[in-house]
Amino acid sequence: MFEAPGIPGVADVIAWFGHWPTFHDAEVLWIFLDRSGESRVAIHAFERTREVDARGHYVLAKHAIVTFCLEGFPQDQEGITNTRIEFFNHQNVLSSARVNKTTEGYELALEGCFGVAGSIVCERISVKLRPGIP
Repeated sequence: MFEAPGIPGVADVIAWFGHWPTFHDAEVLWIFLDRSGESRVAIHAFERTREVDARGHYVLAKHAIVTFCLEGFPQDQEGITNTRIEFFNHQNVLSSARVNKTTEGYELALEGCFGVAGSIVCERISVKLRPGIP
């Protein structure tokens, strides 16, 4: 497990999952970049249980859409200061996702195992949780 970042909304994610998730096998649903407002990255996250179904697949529980909201300070409208996004396609499975504190603010690092990989650096970041399967 990764350490929970000190950003708004973390408490809701931890309350849902019981910890801060690694986002392993989670899927990036969409990335929305806005040069003058809030940009967002939505990830379908879940908990893999130890239980196996009749087909031999792990049973997944606690499905939720975790949305990272990225923005800058209103006075400078900088928002996102650096972006690298590669391999976005029809399925975007992550190895992990983490929020790192940087000198410029925060970095959302997406480590892909199939599909998208990249990082987005911004001045401020928060996270929102919407329980359920997308």
